[in-house]
Amino acid sequence: MSQDEYFSVRAAMRINVEPLADNQPQPDADGFIAEIPAPFRLASQCGQLDADVEKDLQSIDPNDASALFRILQTQNEKLTLMMGYMLSHEDQPSHRFITHTFGASRFSYLSPSPLALGVHARVKLFLDHPPTAIYCYGVVTDCEHHQEDDGNQPHYLIQIQYTRLLEEDQDTLIRAALYHQQKLLKKRARDRKQSSS
Repeated sequence: MSQDEYFSVRAAMRINVEPLADNQPQPDADGFIAEIPAPFRLASQCGQLDADVEKDLQSIDPNDASALFRILQTQNEKLTLMMGYMLSHEDQPSHRFITHTFGASRFSYLSPSPLALGVHARVKLFLDHPPTAIYCYGVVTDCEHHQEDDGNQPHYLIQIQYTRLLEEDQDTLIRAALYHQQKLLKKRARDRKQSSS
């Protein structure tokens, strides 16, 4: 599956986007892996473990092993809280934005200033579900003027396609996009039900 085949969802997610200087190339694949900060590396590994454990937990009947189920769930929540605290220190307010859309191949966000097409950027994505963060690189593929409906200051809608992204982090982005898509579908179903009654 090529990157272009992944769908994007409209969702607000905290990100850091740090454009590289004109003469600064993005790292090659080996350099990228070596450069990933320890908290992001740990988050990626924990995310894979969480995905595996989640399947196992779903197979346990809470009525049959309720004490074990609660203990495992509590331990997982504690680890998630600690991981969230560690990753919060990686968020740089000077590079902080909120996504307009995101998916496993690209994301878009609103910025008060434009970025030129082809500009490479170091990116940090902070996900709520699953609660983790992803370190990657991307390239600007689109930048268009965007006027908000409320008449506030005009912004630029910038789209960035991932160029350096761990495979397990791409899997995490797929799960996150599916989660937001399911939330949207459930909300639409509730809205239709309320409007028909």
